[in-house]
Amino acid sequence: MRYFVLNLLFVLSACAHTVEIDEAKEYKCGDKIVKAEFLDDDSVIIKINGNSTVLHQTASESGTRYDNSDSKMTLMRQGRDTYLSVDGTNYPLCYEIER
Repeated sequence: MRYFVLNLLFVLSACAHTVEIDEAKEYKCGDKIVKAEFLDDDSVIIKINGNSTVLHQTASESGTRYDNSDSKMTLMRQGRDTYLSVDGTNYPLCYEIER
């Protein structure tokens, strides 16, 4: 029985993966302040007006693209440029807010 419990604990601990924040940035995209937490699992949490949305990295010809088809939100990073689209509205070039 003790062997079973030890194995079960080992298996459960192997399944428990904590996602960490790799990078946190704040942007001004048009009239919106956007907080972005880039995670180590190739996703990003976007916070706009107190609402959080998780976007997942998707294929892109250039740059890095994050999408959430349910919320119709896209964040695109190309070099130093960042673009945001929400529900079909493309916001102007996002500028990083330095703190």
